[in-house]
Amino acid sequence: MKRIIIFVIVGLVMFGAGFGGGVFLGRSMSSGESDGGQSSVRVVPEPGPIVSLGEFSGVLAGGGNHSFTIALSMELVSREEAVSIVQAPGWFARIRNEVNLLLKDRTYTDMNSAEGALQFAGDIKRVLNSILPDVKGEAPIAQILFDSFTVL
Repeated sequence: MKRIIIFVIVGLVMFGAGFGGGVFLGRSMSSGESDGGQSSVRVVPEPGPIVSLGEFSGVLAGGGNHSFTIALSMELVSREEAVSIVQAPGWFARIRNEVNLLLKDRTYTDMNSAEGALQFAGDIKRVLNSILPDVKGEAPIAQILFDSFTVL
């Protein structure tokens, strides 16, 4: 009888130590205390101003009779850049021209996958950042956003 009581007490102590250690470890891992006990908070930047580029439609290059309809917007890094692009029709026309030129060479296989769409958005961002003036030493476009994307 004495042995059973000893085993029960030892079992409860081990269970309590394991449970308490698990709770402590779980709390410290979930709060991100890997930098010497100070919790780190993930900082997410606010979205920049969004400028709609409108809708683009046409026929894709290559074989077949495939068409597309795409509505695009661009996220800019500053409000000043958004105001200058929206108020100056020259910039807006140049931007739409560059997007149209990039669309001319796209094929159905280029645009039919998510990877192809992301490549296309990256190409637009790269080309537009090369023609627009820098904003405080950085590229003016943060990212290209698809409002709608249809390939038939």
